[in-house]
Amino acid sequence: MRLPFLFPVPGRIALLALVVFVASAGVLFMHPDYSTSANSLVPPGPAHWLGTNDIGQDVLAGLLLGLPNTVFIPVIVAFISLAISGVLAAIAALRGGLAEAAILRIVEILQVLPSMFLLLLLASWISPGFGGVVMLVALTSWHDDIRVLRAILLRETGRENVVFARLAGAGWGYCLLRHVLPAVFPAVLAVWVQNGRGGALRISGLGFLGLIDPRLITWGGMMQQAMPWLYDRAWTWLLLPPAFALSLFIGSLIVAGRHLEEQALAGESPP
Repeated sequence: MRLPFLFPVPGRIALLALVVFVASAGVLFMHPDYSTSANSLVPPGPAHWLGTNDIGQDVLAGLLLGLPNTVFIPVIVAFISLAISGVLAAIAALRGGLAEAAILRIVEILQVLPSMFLLLLLASWISPGFGGVVMLVALTSWHDDIRVLRAILLRETGRENVVFARLAGAGWGYCLLRHVLPAVFPAVLAVWVQNGRGGALRISGLGFLGLIDPRLITWGGMMQQAMPWLYDRAWTWLLLPPAFALSLFIGSLIVAGRHLEEQALAGESPP
């Protein structure tokens, strides 16, 4: 029997995703009590394992309620960004000509524009909730992957198996599904993990700056609420738990992304 830490990298990522999904589903089912109370700034103890904040809310309950938002939003953002960039990269790589030139010019224009400034401006204007945050982050980050995905597709569509399949009469849809996508899966998965990491950082930053709907609980927002108590001992249970949880999540994405990048560069397929 193989232990979880001996799984190959994609298996470990799938295992981590399953654990996060089950934990998030459990949180949504349990509905931890995050209501305000008179027990403000109570240090960690039997009644409140991680203490309470300045309005009497349980810090552990906040961490649990912030888990689905902090984890699921980057995952959804990564899927949307990868879908948009993947479709446009495929059009640019397979069609060429005017379509490729137009897509690359649009990407160049968007890369010149300060996307982070645009994101902060729009977020401060509309104070988005769950769906708004997903769309804002996805629509301001999809263009970063176009050139990488286009280069990968150009490399794979020029290989002999794809060329022979095309000469035999196979369409691009068949070639993409049977030859190209299995070969580029590690690289695409690495891009998706990178998008998730970037989305987590952006969403946490928006929460830390207080630019999203305050009813949307995130670990970044909890860190922002701890800032007024940096000169009081309460910072140890207000700031450290969400900061540690966020660091652990982003660190896991960084490690997974590096392994997937090494696998893609080595030309290996996931086991």
